[in-house]
Amino acid sequence: MSHRKHNQHNQLSRWNFLKTGLLISALAVCFLIDRTYFFYPPSLAPTWNSVWVDVIGLLAGVDLILCGVLEIHIDLLVKLGLGVSVAFLTVLLVAESFHIIGADYFRFHPVIIFEIYTIINLMQIAYEYDPRD
Repeated sequence: MSHRKHNQHNQLSRWNFLKTGLLISALAVCFLIDRTYFFYPPSLAPTWNSVWVDVIGLLAGVDLILCGVLEIHIDLLVKLGLGVSVAFLTVLLVAESFHIIGADYFRFHPVIIFEIYTIINLMQIAYEYDPRD
């Protein structure tokens, strides 16, 4: 790969880590602020709204931000950030699906589309990630 092309790829990779990390962190902060976001089924609401789930999502987002800003190529940190972010978003998708299917709460449709897009973006970052960059 030519030096110029390598730099463009590296900049794109950094930007992907940064924007995705900011997005995951922002979602986690929103859930930390709104402790009643998930309500259905009522028996699972305390689990869906757990502070620990939100903190884990926030840490994953911060990890991705740091990987992008500081150009960190430590495999464990990158894979942990990507993996935990996908897990965090998947938990959100499952919780929101319960609301749509069980409570006919359609407010989550745009959010679900956004989260699916983000999961696809995370998978693309993981696919393109080269620890030697």
